[in-house]
Amino acid sequence: MALAERLETLTGEDASCCVADYKAEVRALQRDAAFRADLARAKALGDERRFTLLALLEKRGSMCACEIQAALDLTHATVSHHMRILCDAGLVTCERRGKWAYYRSTRGR
Repeated sequence: MALAERLETLTGEDASCCVADYKAEVRALQRDAAFRADLARAKALGDERRFTLLALLEKRGSMCACEIQAALDLTHATVSHHMRILCDAGLVTCERRGKWAYYRSTRGR
């Protein structure tokens, strides 16, 4: 059933005139920078390991990548992958100290 028909069934009114408005609103939302940032954060937190990593960082303050590896029994490559996603979403910052990477949550608790 098409969207206009479903809306007509729900409201009892002709909905064909507003369907284009709804679709235009969705397209505008999807282009909005704040919406895209929120979506990236939601996707980053949608993974149990990343959610756990963020909670651990919030509790401990700052952690080296090797500490994260040991805490969650992950490989270096897996930690790097997850931390990149959290950093790209703006949830975590990375500070390089020589060859070591230290991560900190950007969210305050």
